[in-house]
Amino acid sequence: MPPSTNPVLGRRASSNPQVLPAGRPAAAAPRPRLRPHQELVTVLLATWLIVGLFVDGWAHDNVPELETFFTPWHAVFYSGFAATAGWMAWLVGRNRCLGRRGLAAVPVGYGLGLAGVGIFAVGGAGDATWHAVFGIEADVAALLSPTHLLLFTGILLILTSPLRAAWTADEPTAPGFRAFLPVTLALTLTMALVGFFFQYLSPFLQPTAIPYARFAAFWAEHGLVDPAVQPGLAQELEIRGIAALLLTSLLFVAPVLLVLRRWQPPFGLVTFLFGAVAALLGAQHNLELWPAVVAAVAAGLAGDLLIWAWRPSPARLGAYRAVAALLPAALLGSYFVAVAVAFTLAWPPELWAGTIFYGTLIGLALSLLMVPRPTRPPASQ
Repeated sequence: MPPSTNPVLGRRASSNPQVLPAGRPAAAAPRPRLRPHQELVTVLLATWLIVGLFVDGWAHDNVPELETFFTPWHAVFYSGFAATAGWMAWLVGRNRCLGRRGLAAVPVGYGLGLAGVGIFAVGGAGDATWHAVFGIEADVAALLSPTHLLLFTGILLILTSPLRAAWTADEPTAPGFRAFLPVTLALTLTMALVGFFFQYLSPFLQPTAIPYARFAAFWAEHGLVDPAVQPGLAQELEIRGIAALLLTSLLFVAPVLLVLRRWQPPFGLVTFLFGAVAALLGAQHNLELWPAVVAAVAAGLAGDLLIWAWRPSPARLGAYRAVAALLPAALLGSYFVAVAVAFTLAWPPELWAGTIFYGTLIGLALSLLMVPRPTRPPASQ
């Protein structure tokens, strides 16, 4: 007799049972997996949350005298969290109604996500109290506030739930773009979140390798004066720029190398990741540095072409190492070209060439950490 079909998910009960067979203890049942459209609901609600975060960040950068917790931008942010948390709670509650108890009711990949909901709730309550006592933070202090870092931790665990679920799924290693969309969006949102909390070192927000005079008003607005008035400022700006570009290389390249450990991603993944994250970050300052966003898209396209041509994977270690080295070089090189064309490249060759070289070393180092060379078993004595 063929196995019955589950009316809730439309799957065969024998392959992923939702209602537990009589007499079978809940702890022995495999944890349920969400279907692709359910994973997509998770990332779309999480997109609401992240858009709210960036809108709130834009308000802090562009709306003067923002001295209250209760703002429209906070409302978008916290309502996005409420919607995402409510969806995850509903998933668990539905499984409990179907007879699952404890961890057996939590979908695969969502255990840490539920912990993230709790951490966010604690951080949100603490944030309201913090603002009432200390006021509204500004600039870098807003990104290092303890309650905001609790929010960051909670959101990070929530966003990566679809990625954790897909990592352990028995799925094809070369999915199409549509099938891979939940993972693509989860990675994009995660990269955007990390980039948001390190925006004080972002070349999509801060003028880097650009003559001071071209952005004198920008630097003055952010508390810096003319290099002629403050000796050593030019070198400080160079140091900040190098740090920003190398950190950006790490942020953009690491998720791609992680994906390549598990999948052969669809063409367009890297272009989408780089372009979307760069645009979200640049929008914090109204895309004043839009050529940098164009450079990120160009570097992403180069990365997609390299992956399509060489098919890097742990089984093709040489190709994996080559992509790891060339992807940050493409990102940094495209950035310097965009600066030279749209503005003026103020750095001498030693600085921009050396920064690109450091970027390639960062990529290689990441590849060695993510996919180390297999070790031989010790020789028998």
